Amino acid sequence: AKYGAPKLADGGAVVFVSGVLNRRPGLHCSPLGAANGAVEALTRSLALELGPRLRVNCLSPGFVDTERFAHMPAERRELMLEATADSLPLKCVGQPEVIGEALYFLASNKFTTGVVLDVDGGHQIRQYAMPNDLYAKVKSMGKEDSEPQSKRQKA
Repeated sequence: AKYGAPKLADGGAVVFVSGVLNRRPGLHCSPLGAANGAVEALTRSLALELGPRLRVNCLSPGFVDTERFAHMPAERRELMLEATADSLPLKCVGQPEVIGEALYFLASNKFTTGVVLDVDGGHQIRQYAMPNDLYAKVKSMGKEDSEPQSKRQKA
């Protein structure tokens, strides 16, 4: 911000991207949770420091179906997406174009600054306490994938 802000036009915007993990932590995700929390705190601080010349906002997307899952076996990927969608209040996972629309809003709306916008299908309020059958199936497939090849051949 110290070096980039002077290069931005007056009335411009900075939009950061964080994630749900700082407010809805997961096992073995403490570094990501801490980083996301820092980005969100930076958003609010910079909105004060750089305003009114620049607006600073942050997008916190939920689970989005992108190419990052292309490496997974197709059946496991589809089950994971279905199980995740089933756990969310909107019963679907995010799509890249929806996240793009939210980013555009944060970058273009002239009366929005210091905001962390959750675009997550209700991830913040989803219920983890009742895993469904799909979740159990995906979980068991993950254990098979992580076993050494020699163990799988013996079974």
